[in-house]
Amino acid sequence: MASVTLIGRAGAERTPPIRWSRGTLWAALFGAVLFSALFPFATFYFVLLLVAFTSGIHSPRREIVSLLCVGAIAVLGPLLALKLPLDNGGNDKIQYLDFMRTMGASGILNYLIAQPELLSFSSLYVAWALFGPTDLAFLFIFALFFSLMLFAVWRIEYRAIPIFVVLLTSSAAFYSSYGNVIRQSMAFPFLLLLISSQQGKRRFVFFILAGFAHIPSLLITAPYLAYRMFGKWVVWVSGLIAAAILFISARNMQAFSAFSGDDGYLSKKINLYSTWDAYSIATVAAMATGIFLINNLIWRRMRRKAVLSSISSVDRVLEGLLVASNFAFMGLFATYNLAKVFERIYIYFFVISLVYLSIVIARRRSGPTKTLVILGALAYSVYGLLKNLEIQDLLFSGHPIGYLTASFLDLYRSFL
Repeated sequence: MASVTLIGRAGAERTPPIRWSRGTLWAALFGAVLFSALFPFATFYFVLLLVAFTSGIHSPRREIVSLLCVGAIAVLGPLLALKLPLDNGGNDKIQYLDFMRTMGASGILNYLIAQPELLSFSSLYVAWALFGPTDLAFLFIFALFFSLMLFAVWRIEYRAIPIFVVLLTSSAAFYSSYGNVIRQSMAFPFLLLLISSQQGKRRFVFFILAGFAHIPSLLITAPYLAYRMFGKWVVWVSGLIAAAILFISARNMQAFSAFSGDDGYLSKKINLYSTWDAYSIATVAAMATGIFLINNLIWRRMRRKAVLSSISSVDRVLEGLLVASNFAFMGLFATYNLAKVFERIYIYFFVISLVYLSIVIARRRSGPTKTLVILGALAYSVYGLLKNLEIQDLLFSGHPIGYLTASFLDLYRSFL
């Protein structure tokens, strides 16, 4: 009777490769599709964690990362778009619905005369024109701008996307941006494209687009653009301005309300943010300081090992991300006494830092250290995801934990 093993040249036994029949492959594919339809989040999140973990050993294929991007948009969209429009915890969805109704009643041109954030409000108008003031309009906005942000990260380093999505979805910044302060999320892609661009004209275009999406983004993009044009002295000037704002806000908060007599958009914003009830931000500031130190320590260590002739375009973008995050940190330092401004700048600082750290991890040489770092990121992601779903009680029509076991039909039933 013939043996089922083969003998190698050195005499070692070698098992022949397993050959799958075409019927078995189709059955496996059908089973995978069925499981994805019944448990879309579980399927997406398992594959995301698996790809992020194995990226510590092998770089993921572009096709797999592309599917992860599509899965993230399809699965995470309903979680945020179906957020209840209730006046609870500073929920801005009510305000955005009101924006849509007002533009629908008065027309977008009349509305934009007094509203300089042309890009974000035009996007709201397009969403209203296509779908009305509905959850589907919010799903459209999420799909559009989250896709643009993933594209911006892809242009820098596609291998960082699995780790970036893992870290982002575990952070409250994700749910706050795309489910609440939506104009901020609209500025993310253009801010990242500005940082990754190597041409002055393109930088200026992305600078304008980021400002038209969300004016406070200029607190980061303006000094960053000045730094690229005029050099390191901009850092010192920005530091002095930040210290002056901190000093004035600590001594006389009402000084920022001096513009309240003016009916201009900027004056109204300054008056609003400087008179808003403050809350304790010491914990957030401490976390931001820790991230700031980690970002700069990593860069210093990378620079020690770098060879000038081997610096790549990605390394230059990493430097740009570090510079932008440092300017954002200066903004946090300046607005420590202005809680609502601090809150908005922190989201920019955190997202830029996540992109920076994700790229650093993805580009690190494979080994035990990289694997341990990725394992730590995955553990933090699972903990952060569950924590945020428990806290964000308005998500997914008020049933965020039920979202974890919802089928694909359950996710999109409200949109049909």
